Amino acid sequence: MMGRRAEPRAHSYDVTLRDDLMGALIRRLYVRTELTGRNRRRSMEACLELMTVASILEQPFDGDPFPGHDRINHSLGELQSIVAQSRPDWRIALENMKGVYVIHDQLTGEPYVGSAYGDTGIWQRWSYYAATFHGNNVGLRAHLAAKGPDYFRENMRFALLEFWSMRTDDQHVIDRETYWKQVLLSRSLGHNKN
Repeated sequence: MMGRRAEPRAHSYDVTLRDDLMGALIRRLYVRTELTGRNRRRSMEACLELMTVASILEQPFDGDPFPGHDRINHSLGELQSIVAQSRPDWRIALENMKGVYVIHDQLTGEPYVGSAYGDTGIWQRWSYYAATFHGNNVGLRAHLAAKGPDYFRENMRFALLEFWSMRTDDQHVIDRETYWKQVLLSRSLGHNKN
């Protein structure tokens, strides 16, 4: 541990991985400590002596498994990590699916509703967001310019509203996208400009 950051509710420790100390256990070692009383947020310094080894994974941890189409609620930063690793469970579940999705700014609540149709599955569409942050959307480009990439990685959250096989008619996907834009007021209160 190198030090503690001053920002509230941030990942507050700067750490350096040491191969000489942890070596093969990096991203494999899980530790546990018991939380007592009402104090649920404790500093590392206060509970380090109480920690015990809970388990050692056979393979290094590379992120949570695909949660299911109806349970996606992930930040852009998490999505970028998933795409960078080309996680097969995520890719297989999303690459041959059309769908309507929402991207929410978790601090302001402002939504953006988008869709993946044609030859572009959800995986390809979301991979483009991972690369560009804004997916080439006018409203999201302006929001990114105002807030910056770090803000986007942490606060822009992705979820699927509806999803179908690639055989689904594109017009159906477009109609459902329009419906969700109306329901979520994403044109008047969010980032949709069309």
